[in-house]
Amino acid sequence: MSDEHAEDIDAEATGAPAFAAGGTADAIREHWDDLLDDMAATAAEFREAGWDVLELHPGDVTVVTERQRGFDVLLPDDEFERLHKWVEADEFPDHDVYRAESGIAFLLVVLKDSDAERAVCCPLYYGDDGAETLRTLAAEDGELWTHLRRLSNEYVHVRHEYPAPFFGAAE
Repeated sequence: MSDEHAEDIDAEATGAPAFAAGGTADAIREHWDDLLDDMAATAAEFREAGWDVLELHPGDVTVVTERQRGFDVLLPDDEFERLHKWVEADEFPDHDVYRAESGIAFLLVVLKDSDAERAVCCPLYYGDDGAETLRTLAAEDGELWTHLRRLSNEYVHVRHEYPAPFFGAAE
């Protein structure tokens, strides 16, 4: 068995995405389950308050700079379908960003529609290269975007008018 194949198996065993390479992959594997646990706890708090909550489990997260600038997030079809229906029916004007650092930035973005009492929880991450790129995009555009998609390249686009919470004080 090749080392590359062994890394894929390790990622599957931890529930972490198996897409990143090198040191980033190690950091993701080490902390991804903690991020998902935080997402579950946050979702439970919203549910206890009577909200409907959609927890997203990305298969891939990348920072993109071309036509669609910001985060590109690949979702399972069932989660994408539910998200798409929610976004068609409601707006999610508010978002909270919970952030932790461990060699790379781990984010839990919670999109909120208070009127509909719905929340969408989406874990994201980025490394040093992504931090610089995202800061540049935020400075140039005055906002950040998260592009949530399925494999067939159908998208739900979410605009974050206030990008500062995506960055740490030192970035």
